[in-house]
Amino acid sequence: MKIAYTQSILALSLLAAASFAQAATSTSQYFSDVEDSLATDGFNQLIASRLGSGTAGQQALVDGVVSNAPAGDAVLTRTYGNAYPASLGLYQWTGTDYSLFSITDNTLISDIGSIVFQSEVFPGGNQSLGGQSGLAAAISDVYLSYNGGNQLLAASSFTLSDAPVDENSPFWDPENPVAEGAVGYFTWDFSGISDPITSYEISFLVHLHSSVVAFQVDQIAAAVPEPSAYALMLGGLALVGFAARRKKA
Repeated sequence: MKIAYTQSILALSLLAAASFAQAATSTSQYFSDVEDSLATDGFNQLIASRLGSGTAGQQALVDGVVSNAPAGDAVLTRTYGNAYPASLGLYQWTGTDYSLFSITDNTLISDIGSIVFQSEVFPGGNQSLGGQSGLAAAISDVYLSYNGGNQLLAASSFTLSDAPVDENSPFWDPENPVAEGAVGYFTWDFSGISDPITSYEISFLVHLHSSVVAFQVDQIAAAVPEPSAYALMLGGLALVGFAARRKKA
């Protein structure tokens, strides 16, 4: 069942260019090296020559593909649709308007504070066959659930931007050098959740005739208050206690 999801797109070219200039991960040249990340799971080379073609490739997606770049234990699974490993990535062919994927992980860092999810998708790869165009065709309905629940939390913040033109990209088209792909950056902040988080599931849609290139998930520990913050807190408690004693007297 397709979940309604309203997207707002941040398309500031200068900011995007600055972000991509700082990208440095083993998963994708367009992904940012997330500051303070303590655990990273990446998925790339989602192609037939690695995952299998035909029925074998389809079954590999249904069974789940384990993080490979860098290696980890998160699993990417296709739970609905017809996307299959092709020559450049997971390709959504005819039959359904979209494919539904999930990334799950049951091995989280202790006291996790936030998760960052990055995606690289070539939107509407064959528009002449009916594929959608623009960034909105790349990825949508992005939600996170935790501890086996069905919370379906929208990201606390996200951007979806054009990847810069790269003549070395397999998607390079000299007749249409506008955008070589769409790169998403989604963040979930867990500071308002009191329960310990021990697992997560990120679900999302990829649309008709789009090509899935890479994903990456980073885990960041909860922020630890500075010593000065503890001092202020203790000072405040002392003042409250002093005021209470005076009032009682």
